[in-house]
Amino acid sequence: MDFVRDYNKTAIIYDGNRISYNEMIRRIKGYSEIVNIEQEDKVVIYMENRPELIYSFLGVWDKKGTNVCLDASFSSEELQYYFKDANPKYIFTSEKNRKNVDEALTALNMSVSVIVVDEHKPEYTGTDLVTRTPDPDQLALMLYTSGTTGEPKGVMLTFDNVLVNIEGLDTYKMYQESDIVLALLPMHHIFSLIGAGIVPFSKGATIVFLKELSAQAMIDAFKEHKVTLMLGVPRLWEALHKKIMDKINASSATAGVFKVMEKIQNKELSKKIFKKVHEGFGGNVRFFVSGGSKLNPQVSQDFLTLGIDMCEGYGLTETAPMITFTPINQVVPGSAGKVMPGVEVKFLEDGEILSRGRNLMRGYYNKPEATAEVIDSEGWFHTGDLGEMRGEYLFVTGRKKEMIVLSNGKNLNPIEIEMWLSEKSDLIQEVAVTEYNSLLTAVIFPNFQKMQEEGITNITETLKWGVIDKYNSSVPNYKKILDVKVVREELPKTRIGKVRRFMLGDVIAGLTTEKKDVVEPTFEEYLSIKEFLVNLKNKEIISTAHLELDLGLDSLDVTELLAYLQHNFGIKAEQSLLLDYPTVVKLAQYVRDNATEGKMEEVNWNTELNSVKKVELKGNIVGKISKLLMKPLFALYMREKVTGRENILDEPAIYVGNHQSFADAFLFNNAANNMLLTKAHYIAKVKHFNTPFRRTLAENGNLIIMDINKSVGDSLKDAAAVLKSGGSVVIFPEGARSRDGKMLEFKKSFAILAKELNVPVVPFGIKGAYELFPANEKLPKSGEVELKFFQKFHPENMSYEEITKKARDVIQNWVEIQG
Repeated sequence: MDFVRDYNKTAIIYDGNRISYNEMIRRIKGYSEIVNIEQEDKVVIYMENRPELIYSFLGVWDKKGTNVCLDASFSSEELQYYFKDANPKYIFTSEKNRKNVDEALTALNMSVSVIVVDEHKPEYTGTDLVTRTPDPDQLALMLYTSGTTGEPKGVMLTFDNVLVNIEGLDTYKMYQESDIVLALLPMHHIFSLIGAGIVPFSKGATIVFLKELSAQAMIDAFKEHKVTLMLGVPRLWEALHKKIMDKINASSATAGVFKVMEKIQNKELSKKIFKKVHEGFGGNVRFFVSGGSKLNPQVSQDFLTLGIDMCEGYGLTETAPMITFTPINQVVPGSAGKVMPGVEVKFLEDGEILSRGRNLMRGYYNKPEATAEVIDSEGWFHTGDLGEMRGEYLFVTGRKKEMIVLSNGKNLNPIEIEMWLSEKSDLIQEVAVTEYNSLLTAVIFPNFQKMQEEGITNITETLKWGVIDKYNSSVPNYKKILDVKVVREELPKTRIGKVRRFMLGDVIAGLTTEKKDVVEPTFEEYLSIKEFLVNLKNKEIISTAHLELDLGLDSLDVTELLAYLQHNFGIKAEQSLLLDYPTVVKLAQYVRDNATEGKMEEVNWNTELNSVKKVELKGNIVGKISKLLMKPLFALYMREKVTGRENILDEPAIYVGNHQSFADAFLFNNAANNMLLTKAHYIAKVKHFNTPFRRTLAENGNLIIMDINKSVGDSLKDAAAVLKSGGSVVIFPEGARSRDGKMLEFKKSFAILAKELNVPVVPFGIKGAYELFPANEKLPKSGEVELKFFQKFHPENMSYEEITKKARDVIQNWVEIQG
């Protein structure tokens, strides 16, 4: 059938050149003439997005041949499988990829005609300026699905499979001859091939190819060429969305206007109100298209509020690709759109989406068994996706194979969790949720730039308690994330941005795998720092190890490391130094280049803590008032039973307890006698005292503020000053409230204080507070709580680890084992 004709206008814009429809058709015809093929002969197209890809593709169709489009990033080793499977008659490629083709063919001992498009500039001189396509029932296209297991499968698509997409979009009047389409995604993928290539050319639109793939090149193209629409994957739209919303939320006035427009939902008014946003995209955008995977509904909603339709589609390569599509001016955020004309949809009992119609593939090439696994006897294609219809709109809720089935039989959709986490924090660049070692695990690639801007050095703790814990507090127990793995590199993905979930286990396992091929430096500073870290963490060290993510340095470890650098190399630095030099070798290189004649001493907490001066202790006014005000609460509502008061000391001591609830410090306050209440100083996190009023309470409430992203050593010195001045210190060394009633590991800060200042440790246990006031509740329930003071023990002849373990064991034995 006739396909592309001369519209007497520009067809392609590329690298500063404007190629007319007349020129394009002549080149298509020229490429058609140099291939000697018959109906359904296969021709491989293996090149980056460029005009010659279109010339060769439509040239093959003009001869009723079958195009086999391959990923331009494939290596020669990868190509071998596809060449052998497809057995093409010709291969179109670029000079850039020529070497890979030659190597693959040599390895296979195959003889195939290779046409390097940089060397062939055929020009048709005839008068037939119309290109044609295969007949509707002929095999027009073969694309390979990578899948998660097994060999890639060649999806055989007839021209009618493609044609139903064109006709369906015509029903919605989506594409116009006046459109200028920015073709950003690689055209070996059917989403881009159909939406940014075949359909626009069938309507006489203009395509813009970018020679340089960058954010700036994209924005420049929008403005210079007056782009009207673009296809993108969720990852692209989410990045643009974040950039736009950051600017909007930077001004309270603009953010307020946005909220008002969100309620009004008037697209034409939004275009005027947010004119600058539209001008940033060149001012001519009619709509955007998102596909490849599910888009966060909030992104779609916010673009709609800005006056831009984000039209989503749903389908697979096997469905050529569209099963559903969102018509312009009919966007429903979160939906994948309406069912395409000529396509049917139904659902299995478990929610799996089934489809059949003119869009469905002929089958997998040379794989009848694989075809039978997905297309049943009634012609229904089993997509493997889960969803439901709400009125006329399809909502895709998850991927059947990606659903996590827990040991209790409950199903979890990881995508929902990932969207929640990404939406709540800009500290997360990428996140994937999986089950690993029977634990629901979040694998996080942080936004390191944002971390650096905010001065966050304790990455894992910040994510765990600032993001994951907030999620856990909002969901039932079976949905809670029980482990967090922070990675240094992007998660493994397909070319269109889908996370390869089957590889997550290897990613996690790789975090603890030693890299044998790393060449170890031999310069003195590196060897010295390495030896210190080996002794500090009691583990093998390689030069490329990340100080926090690989070695697990916490705030206290970092304090010791910085003290070591100062004493041995004269390097005076804050914890922020490790943001710029996060690996062992980078830090060592910095030290080598910046070392001065500092004191050549070993780090000594005894010296650090005993050098502090005494301070004048305050009378804990806030603590005493608080006890008075809350006494009725602990007598009548959260009825507190206190035992072991005889173990309270009239000398300086460190009181160490488990952390079950927000009320724990108040429970201790209520249990303390007047002498201890006057002298007790609590170590607390800075995030709980980040307002002027709260800081005033801290200053008058005997609080020692600790910031996990700054020097913990300063906090320890403040605590040492209190102890040397006759006061006592109260600490909950878990660092966070229990999330399941069980105790977390104790951090060793209190053990350092106890040992180096030779002050006794008094453990105390709290039991029942978790049941009455768990972390996810705003108000406590009524019931009984116990607090018990245990006998003191002295730290003589004990290591930090032994002190830490003894205190924890005493408390745990009473709270969990005895209780």
